[in-house]
Amino acid sequence: MTINTEKIILNQERNVTLSAMVQTVGGAWGFTERPAVMVIPGGGYAMCSDGEAEIVAYPYLAAGFHAFVLRYSVGEHRAWPNPLDDYEQAMEYIETHAEEWGVLTDKIAVIGFSAGGHLAACAATMAKHRPAAAILGYAALKQEITDACQPGGIAPAPIDHVDAETPPCFLTACRDDSVVPISNTVDFMTALDKYSITYECHIYPFGEHGFSTGEVSDIGLGQGCSRIPQWVPNSVGFLWDIFGRLTPKGMGAPACQTKINGDAEPVLSVRCSIRHLRKFVTEVKELTPVLNAIDAYSSGIFKESGKVIADQFNLGFLMEALGRTKEEIEDLDKLLRQVPNQIDK
Repeated sequence: MTINTEKIILNQERNVTLSAMVQTVGGAWGFTERPAVMVIPGGGYAMCSDGEAEIVAYPYLAAGFHAFVLRYSVGEHRAWPNPLDDYEQAMEYIETHAEEWGVLTDKIAVIGFSAGGHLAACAATMAKHRPAAAILGYAALKQEITDACQPGGIAPAPIDHVDAETPPCFLTACRDDSVVPISNTVDFMTALDKYSITYECHIYPFGEHGFSTGEVSDIGLGQGCSRIPQWVPNSVGFLWDIFGRLTPKGMGAPACQTKINGDAEPVLSVRCSIRHLRKFVTEVKELTPVLNAIDAYSSGIFKESGKVIADQFNLGFLMEALGRTKEEIEDLDKLLRQVPNQIDK
């Protein structure tokens, strides 16, 4: 395996750089493109921490990804939206060189820590060039901690901008973090849940703030939960589940969908939860007999709790459980897809 490295200057005045670590494609490898990760170090927008930069990229390189490290505007140049502009410029640069480097532009994930996690989350929730997935380590996601990193109240809190277009997210943090309260991670999951976004989260009891990959050699500390380093291979597995695995013939099929159901999609479908579809019985009268049958079925199994439990499942799944034919399910799905969704209904 050959890794070609290059340091690209994106903005000399603000000292913004993109370090590219591009792996061999083609030939004996059997594929011509790879997925990629962009690592965004933390540092409170005062600096970019080397302990959350290239050293984080190495495990993803070993897993087969191209890797990039963005050192964005910090210190006297940190004023928003400079950092987000740096991210957009970096993504545009990668897309421009995608054919040359063999980058799958629809399979680029961001990996951000602390303030870099804030930038990565902003990229995931409001950028023009949104990543296909976001890995957020002890990220600043709420307004209070955002303002501490970016005084003036100009920088947005990513938690307030989660929407239906937000990509799948992997989150990791420690319960005892005294710099970025754990509520940033916990409440962000709630925001993702509203839009049915697929996510995975690992919260460790002890490890404080800035644990990077969790290895002692990385952070210079011998403290914290011994399982913290496991978040790295877990995040690699998460990306394989979302992107599909890299094989000699190219990318395999994803194991997981980007949303757990259809509740936040533009139109209704049988992928929507029963709870969500109950709001549309007036618009889609054909739903009523199906929902009545589902309620009777679930109540027969779970008694008084039947309806509550049924609400959590997708319509298509329960129609199959009722023995409805594939044609019946497809017919109802076609009907539902004619109805615009209303997430907040």
